Amino acid sequence: MYRSMPEMVTEPLVHDFHSVTDGMLATTAIPPVDELLGGLEPGTVTTIDSSDKLLFNLVNMLSVNFVREWHRDVIWVDGGNSVNPYDLTYVCKRFRLRPEEVLNSISVSRAFTAYQMSTLVEESLEEELSRSKGGMVVVSCYPDLFQDADMDWEESLKLMERGMGKLRSLTAKHRTVSVVTNYGLAKLMYRKGLRSLFYEKVDRVVSVEHRSGYVRISLPREEKEIMYRPVPPNQTTLDEYRRRF
Repeated sequence: MYRSMPEMVTEPLVHDFHSVTDGMLATTAIPPVDELLGGLEPGTVTTIDSSDKLLFNLVNMLSVNFVREWHRDVIWVDGGNSVNPYDLTYVCKRFRLRPEEVLNSISVSRAFTAYQMSTLVEESLEEELSRSKGGMVVVSCYPDLFQDADMDWEESLKLMERGMGKLRSLTAKHRTVSVVTNYGLAKLMYRKGLRSLFYEKVDRVVSVEHRSGYVRISLPREEKEIMYRPVPPNQTTLDEYRRRF
C-alpha cells in the first residue's frame, strides 16, 4: 500500500487554501500544519487525537485564527478543563491582535460531569449557535468525563454516540467547522466502541503523536504525515514571519 514519505519540516511552501472551497476554511497559520491539512472545511467534523500537548496549541491557533480571518464566533465546549485564557492571549500576541477583542468572540462552556457534557452538546450548543451565529465549534477532551469509574461503560458510550450524532447534525445545519479532540491515544485504543466513534463517525481524522524532539502529525485516512518541531506559542517561525510581511 502506498504511503507518503514523512517529511521533517518547519517551513514548507504556503498555498492559498482559500481558493480550495467556497466556504470558510479554518487554518492554524502554522505553515507546515496547514500544508498537510489544507484547512478544515465548513460542514465537517474533524477528530484531533493526540498524545502530545501540542494539541492544545493547535486548537488555540485554529480558534484565534478563525476569529481573525472570518470575524465569526467560536463556540467551545470543554470537557477536560483545557481552555486557558492566558494561552489564548499568547496566541493573540503572536498574531499581533488585541486579546480582548478576540476573546470576546470565543465562548467557552465547561462541563464537570458526563451528564453536563451531554447537556451542553445536545441542548445548549444549538441555542448558542442560533444566538451567536458562530462559525466554529470545538468540543475538547470529549471522552474524558465519560471515563468515570462510577459510570457504566455502555451508558457512557451511548451518551457519546448521541452527542456525536447531534454535533454532526448541527454541523450540517449551521455549516460550522467542528473539531472534536481527545488527549491520550490509549483511551481510544482500549475502550470498546470508542475508536470507531471518533475515527469512523467523523469526516476527517488528525493524529498527533509525541516523538523525541518533535511530533508526528498524520492524516490516517489519506496516509500522509509530517514530522514537526513545534515552537513556543509566543514565537513564530521564519516562514510565518515572511507570510505576515
